[in-house]
Amino acid sequence: MENKEKILKLFEKYKVDWFLNISQTSSKSLEYSPLHKEKSFESNESSGASLTLIKNNKKWVYKIDSYSFSKLENAFLNILEFIDFWEFDKDIKVPEIYDEITKDFSNIDLNDISLKDLETEADIFINYDFAKNLKIEWFSIWVSGVTNTYINSAWSFKTQIDNSSSLFMEITWENAWVWDTNYKYISSKQKPKVSIKDIKEIEKELIFKLKDSKTKLNPWIYDIALDRDLVIEFLDIVFSNMSNEQIRLWLSLFAKNNIWDKIFWDNFTIINNPNLENYTWNILFDKEWVTQKKTILFEKWVFKAKFYDYKNALKTSLDNLWNSQVSNIEFVWEGNSDYLKWCKILFTNLMAFHTVDEMTWKFSLLWEWYLLSDSWEKVDYIKNISLSSDIIELFSNIKSIWDDFKKDWNYKVPSLSFSNLKIV
Repeated sequence: MENKEKILKLFEKYKVDWFLNISQTSSKSLEYSPLHKEKSFESNESSGASLTLIKNNKKWVYKIDSYSFSKLENAFLNILEFIDFWEFDKDIKVPEIYDEITKDFSNIDLNDISLKDLETEADIFINYDFAKNLKIEWFSIWVSGVTNTYINSAWSFKTQIDNSSSLFMEITWENAWVWDTNYKYISSKQKPKVSIKDIKEIEKELIFKLKDSKTKLNPWIYDIALDRDLVIEFLDIVFSNMSNEQIRLWLSLFAKNNIWDKIFWDNFTIINNPNLENYTWNILFDKEWVTQKKTILFEKWVFKAKFYDYKNALKTSLDNLWNSQVSNIEFVWEGNSDYLKWCKILFTNLMAFHTVDEMTWKFSLLWEWYLLSDSWEKVDYIKNISLSSDIIELFSNIKSIWDDFKKDWNYKVPSLSFSNLKIV
C-alpha cells in the first residue's frame, strides 16, 4: 500500500485508537441479451474506506467514498473537532493484532484480460447449435478483483487480494404445453473459459427434464438424497445462528438448552477451515481482520464452538484467537460414501426457501427431484413434491454421504442421504 507510512505518520501524534479499512475493486463484464441480440460491456473501478476513531470509550465511524489520502486526512482532522463523541460503548478497544500478513489467493490478473477476451468466450456460447426448441435465455461473464487493506494504531497492517471470474449460462425450452430452463454457474480463480462440455451438460439435462413423466409418488415415509447445493442452503441457516450474541439474546435456536448435545450421527465432524487446498474462496481474515484459525464447530455432531466478535470475546475473557464468521466449512466423514445406493429419490432444487422459519427451522417446500434406478442412474424427473420437516429432524436422519465435494465455493460439503422423511 503506497500510503502506509503517510497514514501512520498522520495518526501518531494524536492519542487516539483508530483503525482503517480500505477496499479497492475493479471488474470487467459482458452480458448477452438474446431478445435484442445485444452484447453489453462494462468496466468499473472504485474504492472506499471506513475510518473508526476511539477515545474515552467512545467512537466515531466515518465512511469515505472514492478513497484518497487527502480525503482521509480531511476526515481525520474534522473528527478531531468533535472529540466528545456521542456514541458510547465501554467495550470498544482496538484489537491487538500485530502480525503483518499479505497473501494473494488469486491465480488471475485482471490486467491480462480484455473485454475482447470476454467477447471471444461469449461467442462460443452464443454460436452453439442447440437442439431443436432450445434457445439461449441469458449469458453473462465477468472478472473482478478486490484488494482489502487494514491498518490500525496497534501498527497492524494486512492486505488480502481476491481476484475471480464467473460464468452464467442459461438455456430454455418452450412450447404450448411445457416451459423449463436450466443453467450452469461457474466461479473460478482462473481466466474465464466457456467449455463446449459445459454447454452440452446443460443441454442434455434440460432435454431429460422435459420428458413426459409418468411417475406418481404416493405420500409416505421415504429415504431421500439432497444434492450438495441444497445441503449448503440448510447449513447456511445453521451457521447464521451460531454467533454468541444471538445465542445470548435468545435470537437463535441454539439458545435452547441441550438442543445440540447430540442429534447427528457420531461419524460426522464439521470444521471451520480458512485455508482448504485447491478451494476457491479461502478467507485469511475474518470481518474484523483477525487471522482466521481452524476451529472444530461440531465434533461427532456435538456443538463445540460459537462465533465471537471482538466485543463478545472480551466479555467472555477470550483471547484474540476467536473467529467472528464462517470461512470454509469442511465435512469430515468416517462412514459410507456411496449415498445413491441407499435411496431412489434425489432432490436437486427447492422453491421458496426464504419461507423456512429461522426461529423454529421448520419448513414445507416444493421440490424438483429425480427418480433413480437400481443402478443409481436418473430415470425420471418430477416437479412439485412437498417435503415437510425441520432442519434438526433433517440432519438427525443423515444416513450416508457421497464423494462430490464442491470446490468452487467456501463449503467443502457433499451430497447427503437421509432416512425416514415424510413426502406428501
